[in-house]
Amino acid sequence: MAQPLQLEVFETPQTPDGPVFLMPEQVEDIRLNAYERGYGAGWDDGGQQGESEDAAHRAEIRRQVEQISFGYNEARAHVLNALNPLLTAVFDTVLPEVSRAAIVPLVIDQLLPLAHGAAEEPLILTVPQGMRARFEAAFEGLVLPPLTLNESAELADAQAVISQGESQSHVDLTQATDSARMALERFYQFQNEDSKHA
Repeated sequence: MAQPLQLEVFETPQTPDGPVFLMPEQVEDIRLNAYERGYGAGWDDGGQQGESEDAAHRAEIRRQVEQISFGYNEARAHVLNALNPLLTAVFDTVLPEVSRAAIVPLVIDQLLPLAHGAAEEPLILTVPQGMRARFEAAFEGLVLPPLTLNESAELADAQAVISQGESQSHVDLTQATDSARMALERFYQFQNEDSKHA
């Protein structure tokens, strides 16, 4: 035999007419549940707010660091570009003069060890045109091997050649000057390429 159809009851239960008395344990359970739910909701809300504030702080710090970095690179490029004419002038005027001044003591340093062999074969020192007087003034008062001092228009201001028989010793500061100048040019070339890519 078929069972009768049972329908779901949608009525709300009747609320009691008078006050409902709860046991103290029930009141404590309700209070603890409410506290835990509130604490959990507050913790979640605080965590979400903290994360969003941290993200905002990180974004602001990143933006400020980028501005500082850009400002530093821009300032550095301006300073280097301003120094370029000064450094070029130093390399074009001061450095050759320093090389001319340094060639004399450097040649003297090369000559002194040759003193013991000068009796066998005479020394010939060839210096640039117009530098003879400077070398002669530097040689005064020094105990040097006997040598012949010649000038040559083929030598640059920072060059000299010491000859003894078949052997020759070249003193050349122009290569150092040229290398320094090329290093400066390469430095500024790299700086310009970096500023284009920045």
